[in-house]
Amino acid sequence: MEKIHMPWEKKGLKRFPWIIIGVVPWLISFLFIYLVPTDWYGSTSVVQAHQFQIFAWYVVTLCIYDTCFTLYDVNIISLYPDKFTDIKERRTVQGFGTILGITGLVLAFIIPSLLFIDTFVAETYIQAATFSIVVGLALFLLVIPGVRENRKVKELYAKRKEAGEEQEVEPFFKSTGRVLRDRTFMMKVIFFFGYQVGGIMIQTSALYISTYILGMSDEAIIYLLGGMLLGALVSTPLWTFFAHKINDNRKMSIVAGIILFLTFLPMIFIWGLIPWIIALFFFGIGIGGHWYVDPPTMGDVLDDIAVRTGKSQQAIYYGFQSFFIKFGQTFISVTIALSHIMTGYVEGASTQSPFAVFGIRIHTAIVPAILVLITVLLFWKYYDLTPDKIAKNKEKLAEMNLR
Repeated sequence: MEKIHMPWEKKGLKRFPWIIIGVVPWLISFLFIYLVPTDWYGSTSVVQAHQFQIFAWYVVTLCIYDTCFTLYDVNIISLYPDKFTDIKERRTVQGFGTILGITGLVLAFIIPSLLFIDTFVAETYIQAATFSIVVGLALFLLVIPGVRENRKVKELYAKRKEAGEEQEVEPFFKSTGRVLRDRTFMMKVIFFFGYQVGGIMIQTSALYISTYILGMSDEAIIYLLGGMLLGALVSTPLWTFFAHKINDNRKMSIVAGIILFLTFLPMIFIWGLIPWIIALFFFGIGIGGHWYVDPPTMGDVLDDIAVRTGKSQQAIYYGFQSFFIKFGQTFISVTIALSHIMTGYVEGASTQSPFAVFGIRIHTAIVPAILVLITVLLFWKYYDLTPDKIAKNKEKLAEMNLR
């Protein structure tokens, strides 16, 4: 995409038209995932007879969905370092982003489940997807003024062009090698990989927790994720305050990582709804800290890369980060599957053996805790962007007309 120069760039637009192009196909493709032909399912024998067609349907529709989402998402987040160049501004903006993002994540899980979805009725998933599309489109219309390039960003694009910054983008494999050799960037995305796997693993495991550890109905998920949401919302103002006071995204990231790791530990052995709500409240504090500090830290990394390379081509790096998100989703699926296979989990059973319940704790807490600990240690050891270095980068970027 960075190689393509479209006519709208003459008007100072670069990201916004791509966002418009990507958003509608992305939303519609979400519905198509659930539109499996009805004559392919209905009974076990029918599903078995069409299992390869169903598998192919999911592979194709998920690839289309992911492509459209990436087109939208990479351009959205690539605007962030250009729209918000000051580090204090980035932190303040992300305070709102954390509250809205985590709230949306929890509500997107709870509302369709409560209002539409019956686990064993395929049509209810189509209804939930349609509802999600309508809400998603309405929300996008509200944010259009924020994702459109304003005069400040257009002037920045013009300065870069005048300075000769818009050089030819490297071939894919060459740029891939350069990205993988960039230690600062790799430490940041590895750290990101750890926390996003940990956060989503909890949501994915919530049904197993409520059913087999708590022995409750699906509605218990509301209390579990509600505890996480409350922890994130309560702590976001504190994360914002301390981020401005400490002025060190590296330290804030490490603190958030340590908190997240510690909150996994009680989940290995606790029972009862109240202990789980308390544990997830503190988990929400940790995940909220990660969510808050991640974009400003990524902004620091992209500023550093721009200084070293003389180019501001952040979409390339956000694209690689997007790959780590997709790899994280695969990691979650494989972890849950292996945990269940190794511990004798019986699909569809009303109760599980003690060993199978321990398998649920493996993918809920043990594996995420180990992963978060490893990624935090790597980040602490090898990520070297200190406040002094970041301040010097800001000065150089201003001289180079890159920010």
